[in-house]
Amino acid sequence: MAAFSSDESSTGPKDFHLSSSLDSGSRLSPNRSKCPLCHKFKRNFYCKECVLSGLFCSSKSQSTEWIADKQKELLELKLNIQTVEKNCSQLLETRMKADDLSSKIRLCKERIKVLKLFVLEKQNQKAVFKKRFSDLHHQNEKKGTLQTLCDRKVQEVEQYVDYEKDKLTNNRRNLYEKRKVIKRLEKIRLQQLSKYIFPISKEYPKSDLEFNDSELVSALADASQNSDLRGSWEYAENCGEMNYSIVAPSLPASGNYTCYNMWLAQIREGNNLPSGSSSITDHRSHAYSISAALTYITQMVHILSFYLDVGLPFKVFHSDFCNRDLTEQQFNTRVARLNANILYLCYTRNVDLDNLRSCQTVHNLLQLLNHENEDEENNDPEEFDNDKIDALEKPIVCDLQKGDDSDSDESSSFLVEWEALPNIQYPEIPAGPANLQSSQVMSTQQASSMAGGLVNSAAASIASIWKGFTGR
Repeated sequence: MAAFSSDESSTGPKDFHLSSSLDSGSRLSPNRSKCPLCHKFKRNFYCKECVLSGLFCSSKSQSTEWIADKQKELLELKLNIQTVEKNCSQLLETRMKADDLSSKIRLCKERIKVLKLFVLEKQNQKAVFKKRFSDLHHQNEKKGTLQTLCDRKVQEVEQYVDYEKDKLTNNRRNLYEKRKVIKRLEKIRLQQLSKYIFPISKEYPKSDLEFNDSELVSALADASQNSDLRGSWEYAENCGEMNYSIVAPSLPASGNYTCYNMWLAQIREGNNLPSGSSSITDHRSHAYSISAALTYITQMVHILSFYLDVGLPFKVFHSDFCNRDLTEQQFNTRVARLNANILYLCYTRNVDLDNLRSCQTVHNLLQLLNHENEDEENNDPEEFDNDKIDALEKPIVCDLQKGDDSDSDESSSFLVEWEALPNIQYPEIPAGPANLQSSQVMSTQQASSMAGGLVNSAAASIASIWKGFTGR
């Protein structure tokens, strides 16, 4: 087994010498064998008990300290390390706390720095917002002041509107009253005009019984109504029909003025009848009567347009029918213009279209006067049937289109037609029974004075026209 001395009996063997039988199994040398612990080939080995008890040492080291002693020292060293670690941990705990606090303080400082920057930014924003708020406040103050002024202005405008509404209501009421007064005065003036200045009455033809019932008288009457006009016999029906008398002259009720055209034709064509022929005399008297009556009607239409405040569409003067050099077409054109003016007056005064006739001059004029004499408060324009209007205008449109534009241009304005005549006293013409109430005639002094002036002017005009036709 192991060889050791007596002084080393208390310790384990340091080297184990193997037998030669074991050495023969070595691969490299006869003195090397495989260690049972580390399974490496060694030359020296320890026994199991020595190894377990730690009684061995390193064969390479010069120290003779056993492994057990080293283990003991290691244990003591570990205990010392634990003690030191425990002491160090107690010391480091405070240090760690200090480090943690230092780290927290550092983080807090960084956070405070960031917060200061944030606060500075917010302060800058606050300054900007404060300035903006100040501007908005000033703007709101200005707008508040402006709103106060606007409210005051609106209140003033509302008060003004209310005042104007009241004023408008009063003006409408006054206008309505004045319209009633004007309407009443218009009626008075038109009644005075149709009664005292231009009285119109119907004239019926004398009955054959007043002359004779014989066939000879009837034949002569029929023959007197036929005339040779441009190589053909024309029947002058209007010379024996019902007439309308205006002042003194008369007009055919049908509006057929053939007698005047016959007289013009006889003058222009130089009829071979004797100068004292009854036919020429009759036509001339009828022509003079028609011309004078148309002159009066023209004057009456002008006065009616003045009183009714209506502008006439065609220019027709009373001197247009006093010219003996007229052609048949010129005469027809001027008559058509006069009829058109009368129809226009009827349209504007809402006369019933069914009662109007296209070419019946006096009939339409009487319809206008009768309509104005009615008690109608509403004279607003109405909707008329275009077909009826076209039917009324169609018979006179042809004569209007054939007329020359210079037919009525002898005078440049309407004022030239009114001449200043000498104040000569003429016998008054009876006008028939009065239809006006005395209270209306004597309602105002101005009405009577105007009526007197119109009567004097009309009488002077009549005398002048009659003197021009008769030459006396």
